[in-house]
Amino acid sequence: MVTESPKKILLVEDDGVQQVIMERFINKLGHTVLATVSEGSAAVQSALKLKGVDLIIMDIRLSDGLDGIEAMKEIRKQSDVKVIYVTGNTEQQTRERASETKFEAFIEKPVTPEKLDEAITKAFKT
Repeated sequence: MVTESPKKILLVEDDGVQQVIMERFINKLGHTVLATVSEGSAAVQSALKLKGVDLIIMDIRLSDGLDGIEAMKEIRKQSDVKVIYVTGNTEQQTRERASETKFEAFIEKPVTPEKLDEAITKAFKT
């Protein structure tokens, strides 16, 4: 299924079941999850400490006070890593806030392997 070289991914998702599902999809697509975190603050720390992260798959609603968009704003201050947002919240206001962080793709939940593969492929064509 993977057309490009395997990517190293930081998965940011606060729902444990979704973490397992997404990690399986990512592995099935031939990519590697370097770390999985559930909080925005942990996402910022991991994104800046982990070496070789090609892509962040970021949920927007997270379990601490820092949502995925705010976390990406912090990450963007030091990194231009690619990001794909995954969310159940598809309101226009959310998309507009997300656009401030120059995202590669915006996937609505529920995520399928096909949607994820398409978004990852798109992310690395830009």
